[in-house]
Amino acid sequence: MTGNVALSQALSYARDLKSAYEAARSREQDLVEANDRLRKGYQQSLQYAVDLRRTYRQLQRAIFQSLLGLANALEAKDTYTSGHSSRVARLSRELGLAAGLSRQVAETVAQAGLLHDLGKIAIPEAILTKGGPLTSEEWDVMRRHPIVSAQIVAPLEFFDQGAVILRHHHERYDGSGYPDGLRGDQIPVGARIVAIADVYDALTSDRPYRRRLPHGEAVRHLQQEGGATLDGRLVDLFVELFGGAGAVRRDDSRAAGRPV
Repeated sequence: MTGNVALSQALSYARDLKSAYEAARSREQDLVEANDRLRKGYQQSLQYAVDLRRTYRQLQRAIFQSLLGLANALEAKDTYTSGHSSRVARLSRELGLAAGLSRQVAETVAQAGLLHDLGKIAIPEAILTKGGPLTSEEWDVMRRHPIVSAQIVAPLEFFDQGAVILRHHHERYDGSGYPDGLRGDQIPVGARIVAIADVYDALTSDRPYRRRLPHGEAVRHLQQEGGATLDGRLVDLFVELFGGAGAVRRDDSRAAGRPV
């Protein structure tokens, strides 16, 4: 009798163990399936992120190319400035890299060089192409173009640093520039770089009011302005890079590349 009771208890215990084991196995399977769903969901989220990033990059490029097309259309109206922005962009990129900027930051500076005159779309053509000196009233209008350039690109969060460069590329190291009268290191380094490239290319380009200067004379002008209206350290670096006779190629065909 006692043996039967013990056997019955043992069988009951075995059934309980089997039930607990099966329940544990079921929970383990549920966990495996849940983990598999989480893994698939994570992979899908990663793919969504990759697709979203790709779409965002494509949108950036499309917006930037639209702005570039607008800037090119503006230049095309004036044979004197044709190719100016692409040359400023190339010089700005190379000077930025030589100054120790990262490739990404130097590319932003180059893109700002491409778009630095975008705000001139708001300047009457009679002022832009005037053959003689501007009146004080005309200068007031002309000095608004950096502000307009910055306002045009301000909604683009990916180009926020570029907008700062556009606003300040006509500031001068001694505080005599515009629109905000910044001086010295108050001026963003990208704007100081674009300023040097812009001045050099303007000096070596024909304009309605004067003929282009030879390379050597333009370089001497930059050196005279170094430490005064232009950043002296960056001017020295520019001269080191491009000061040799014919060192600056007037290659109008090179674009500044892709948005960051």
